[in-house]
Amino acid sequence: MKAEIIKAEDYGLDETKANELTNGLKVVKDERKLLIKEFEEVSKLGITEENLPKFKELRLRIVKNRTQGINKWHKANKEFFLTGGKFVDAIKNREIVINEQMEDKLMDAEKHFENLEKERISKLQVERVVLLSEFVEDASERDLAGMENDVWESYLATKKQAHLDKIQAELDAERERQAKIKAEKEEQERIRKENTKLKAEAEEKERLAKIEAEKRAKEDAERKIREEKERKERAEYESKLKAELKAKEKVEREERQKREKLEAELKAKKEAEQKAKEEEEARLQAELNKGDNAKVKDLILNLEELKSKYSFKSSKNINMYKEVGVLIDKISAHINK
Repeated sequence: MKAEIIKAEDYGLDETKANELTNGLKVVKDERKLLIKEFEEVSKLGITEENLPKFKELRLRIVKNRTQGINKWHKANKEFFLTGGKFVDAIKNREIVINEQMEDKLMDAEKHFENLEKERISKLQVERVVLLSEFVEDASERDLAGMENDVWESYLATKKQAHLDKIQAELDAERERQAKIKAEKEEQERIRKENTKLKAEAEEKERLAKIEAEKRAKEDAERKIREEKERKERAEYESKLKAELKAKEKVEREERQKREKLEAELKAKKEAEQKAKEEEEARLQAELNKGDNAKVKDLILNLEELKSKYSFKSSKNINMYKEVGVLIDKISAHINK
């Protein structure tokens, strides 16, 4: 658990300021020294059921040292100023590595038996899928490892019997199909004889139907004469209604044209008033903007001064400052528009 060496000057800080920032971490680190000693002792213990609570209890205290100690110190100091924040970021990242290494090792020990159980269940699932797949098609989609042995044996026996019952049912169905074919042949012969009888009866019905059709034809001719007379009378009535409707529509059209003309005149008047109001508003805004020109010039001047106000030592910050200058140029150009 070798810690990374972090130099204050790499972050633009003198040693005094760096000590001020890291002073609050001393108690946390002293506490962790004790945790490290305890970790080294616990790590030597065997992975047994009775040792699992020890692994967990120590891991939680290491987590608390990281979250309530290192992280809390980091949050408080990062808010102090940006450069100091970057420095404490580096300290925090260095320090939590030690905690996380111990936490990970203890977590592996905690989960040892749990992982063994998962492996056993996975192997049992595969074995049972192989046995069950002989009798069902979706064996791999079923949760088989979760069953107790007696439940599983009963379940497998049930599916096996259902498979055998299905085969027997298919054999019974085939015998039934053959019997049905024989019965259908006998029924076809009966139908043939019945059809011969029905044909004779149909011919007699056809003769009677012909007589009935001639009677209906005569009645239809008489009905058509009546309908033609009614159609002519209805046409004359509809023609009269259309003429009356046309006269009514002409009156309504003239009234609608008068109404639309009035609405158009009112709309034109409203638009003219709105245009005059907008022009007056634009004139007032132009008058107000006349006094802002001097302020705009001062704003651009202040932005230009920011481009040379600061100096940095590290190449990272020098490049960052150059990019800030480019952004200021873009802002000035936008203001000049």
